[in-house]
Amino acid sequence: MNKEQKSRVIVFSGPKEGVGKTSVALNSALAWASYQQRQVLLVSMNPLASNEHTAFLGVNPPSISELIVLMGRESVGALGALLRGKIPISQWGVGVLPLAKKRVELNKLAPDLIMPIFSKLSANFDIFIDVDSYFPMQVFSFDIADNVFWITNPNVSSLNITSNIFREINSLHFSMAKFSIVVNLYDFPGAVAPKEIEKMFKQMGKEVLAYMPWEDELAICSNENKILIVEEPNSKWIKALRVVLGKIEETKPAEKEWVTTIGSVEFSHGADMLWRPLEREKTADDSLSHARTGDVKKIARTDVPPFWEDLKMKIHSDVVSTLEVERIKISDNPQENQAVRKKVDSIINKLLQKKDSAQLTREQRIKFINELLDEIMGLGPLEELMRDPAVTEIMVNAPEKVYIERAGKIILTKYKFRDEEQIMQVMKRIVAPLGRRIDESVPLVDARLKDGSRVNAIIPPLAVSGPTLTIRRFSQKPFTDEELIKKGSVNRDCVTFLKACVRLRKDVIISGGTGTGKTTFLNMLSSYIPEDERIITVEDTAELRLQQSHWVRLESRPPNIEGKGEVTIRDLVRNCLRMRPDRIVVGEVRGAEALDMLQAMNTGHEGSLATIHANTPRDALTRMEAMCLMAGADLPIWALREMISSAVHIIVQLTRFSDGTRKVTAVTEVTGREENQILTHDLFRFKQTGIEEDGRVTGVFTAVGEPPKFFNDFKTHGINLPVDLFWTEEQKRARMRQRG
Repeated sequence: MNKEQKSRVIVFSGPKEGVGKTSVALNSALAWASYQQRQVLLVSMNPLASNEHTAFLGVNPPSISELIVLMGRESVGALGALLRGKIPISQWGVGVLPLAKKRVELNKLAPDLIMPIFSKLSANFDIFIDVDSYFPMQVFSFDIADNVFWITNPNVSSLNITSNIFREINSLHFSMAKFSIVVNLYDFPGAVAPKEIEKMFKQMGKEVLAYMPWEDELAICSNENKILIVEEPNSKWIKALRVVLGKIEETKPAEKEWVTTIGSVEFSHGADMLWRPLEREKTADDSLSHARTGDVKKIARTDVPPFWEDLKMKIHSDVVSTLEVERIKISDNPQENQAVRKKVDSIINKLLQKKDSAQLTREQRIKFINELLDEIMGLGPLEELMRDPAVTEIMVNAPEKVYIERAGKIILTKYKFRDEEQIMQVMKRIVAPLGRRIDESVPLVDARLKDGSRVNAIIPPLAVSGPTLTIRRFSQKPFTDEELIKKGSVNRDCVTFLKACVRLRKDVIISGGTGTGKTTFLNMLSSYIPEDERIITVEDTAELRLQQSHWVRLESRPPNIEGKGEVTIRDLVRNCLRMRPDRIVVGEVRGAEALDMLQAMNTGHEGSLATIHANTPRDALTRMEAMCLMAGADLPIWALREMISSAVHIIVQLTRFSDGTRKVTAVTEVTGREENQILTHDLFRFKQTGIEEDGRVTGVFTAVGEPPKFFNDFKTHGINLPVDLFWTEEQKRARMRQRG
C-alpha cells in the first residue's frame, strides 16, 4: 500500500459461533462509516460460506471466489481495481464482499490470491473483517489487522476456548497489544462474574475493553433481520459499542506490505491444505551499506527496521539475565536443547510483548525471535544453513559475505553477520566445548561439531581480510552405491568391480582434489567390508560414517597452548597396529604416516583403504613417495617404489567438474615396478563428450578392455566376476557378432 493510503483493517473474531461478533462487526461498520464519512467494506471470512451481512444490508454482491473464477487467477491485481467501482454500497455507506457463497469454492482460494485484492480496495475503503473461529483464517486475518476485537460470551465454554486460543496466538508471536477483549451479553443469567473474567484475562496480560449488555431489543432485531444501530440507536448495547468505536479511532493504521506469514503455521487435520499461500519465488535483497566504527566493520541491514539490532542487543541481555535467574542451562547437545529452545522462545516473546512500541509485524517478530534464538543457542546467522541438509559447505569470508556450496555450486547467500566480532563469537562457541581456544596466540583452529561437520577457523594476523570460517558438512546417512550411480558419479560395472576388490582384501587408495567427494566415496567403499571384521579408522578430523558394529574410531589431537600433548596421524597408525585390526582405514594420508601405512599393508593388513590429495593416479603415487620421504627413512628410491607397488593395488581417481558434479574419472591398477618406474594400467575411465546449454557436463563411463592382472584371484576366492565387465563396447559387439 502506498504511504498516503491510511486504510484501517479491523478484525472481529471470537472463540465460536453465536458469541455476537457479527452483530458487533456490522453495527461497528455502520457507525464508523457514518462517523468518519468514509466507506467501509465488510468482508465475511466464513468457512461455512454463510453470510448474514448481505441479508441485513439488503445487497447482493459477488463473492471473491466467483470473481477469481470469472477473471482468472493471473488477474487478481486487476480484479481489485475493478471491484472498487463495482461493490454494491448500502444506503449507510457500507459494502459487503463475501469470501465465498459455497463452501466448495474455498478450495480455490488462498491468502496470496486475496492479498492483492485487499491491497487495491484499501485505497477506497476501511476494511472490516468478520472472521469465524476457523483458525487458519483467523491467523490470516490477524496478520493484516491493525486491531482485533475478540468477542466472547461470559460462559465457561467460550472463556476456556479463548484461553487456549490466546496461548496459541501468543506462541505464534503476534503482538498481544493489537487484541482488544469485548465481553458480549455480560449480564446474561448464569454468566461468569466480571471479576472472574478480569482475573482470567489478567493472567494473560490483557484487560477487558468493553462489556456489552443483554437486551431484548438485540434479540428482536436479530430475529427480524433488522440492524440495532438503525432501529434502536439509544439502546444500552449501542452505547456500550461506543467504546469499541473509540478504540478503532485510536488505532493507527500501519503501513502495510500486504503479506501474511500463515505459511509458517502448522495446522492439524489438513487445514493448511485448504488455506495456505500459493508458492511464490523468494528473492533476497542483497543491497548493503557499510560503515566503519574504529576497526570494526558494521553491516547496515536493509531487510529489517533500523532499530532491529539495538533492540536485539537489549533483549539478548535481558534473556541472559532471565536464564541466570531461572537457572536454565544451554547444553552442547542439540537434542537436549529442544525443550530449552521452547523456554527461551517464550522468554523472548514475553520481553517483546513488554516492548511492543517496537511496532514489529508478526512476520518480523518471528524473524526476530528466530534470529535471537540462533544467536543465543546456536551459530547465529549460520544456524538456518546448518539445518539445511542440501548445504555441503559454509564459507564465511566477511560479515556480509557468507557463501555456501549446494549441489556442487558455490552461492552467495542473503545471510549476514552484524560485524566481525559476531563472527569471532561464533568461532569461540564452536571451539570452547572442545577445550580449545582461538585468539591472537592461537589464530588457527581445526575442530569438529557435534554433527560431525569439520570446521576451520582462522583470524588476524594470519587472516589479513578478517576472521574467516569454513564448515564442511557431511550427510548423516552416507550415500549408498545406488545413490552414487543415480547421481552419475560412477557406473554399475565400476561399482561391481570395486565391491569385489574390497571383498578380496585389495588395498585401495582414493585420490582427488579438494571437494571431489573422497570421504563420501570412502564411506561407500567401506560398506562392503564384512560385518565380522574389526575395522579401525584413523582421521585428522572424524568424518567417516561406517555402518559396521565392530568399528573403532581414532582421531588425532593438536598440541595445546604450551605446544604439548600432540598426537599425530602417524602416532595413531602405529598404535592401531597393536589393536589387532582386520582393516585399517586412514581418512586422509597427508604426511609421514604414509610410510607406516604402506608397511602395514605389506605386513598382513591387506584390504586397507585411504584417501590422498592428487589430481591423477600418477600424481597420487608421486605424492605418496614424497610423503614417505618426509618420515626420514633412509630408503633408496627403488626400494620405496617397490614398497608402494606391492602395497597399493587400486587407485580410484575422483574429479569435480565445472557443473559441480563429482565423478570417478579413472580406476587404475598398480601392476608392479620396472626398474625405477611404477607400472599402472587403467581399468575404467570417464570420457567427457561435451557440455549442455545449461552447463551440465555430459560423458560416458567405459571399460578400457583388459581385466586386472589379479583377475584369477576372484575365482580362487569364490567371487564370481564376469570378464566382460572389463570389455569395451566394441569388444562386446564383436563377441555378439561371433556368437551370432
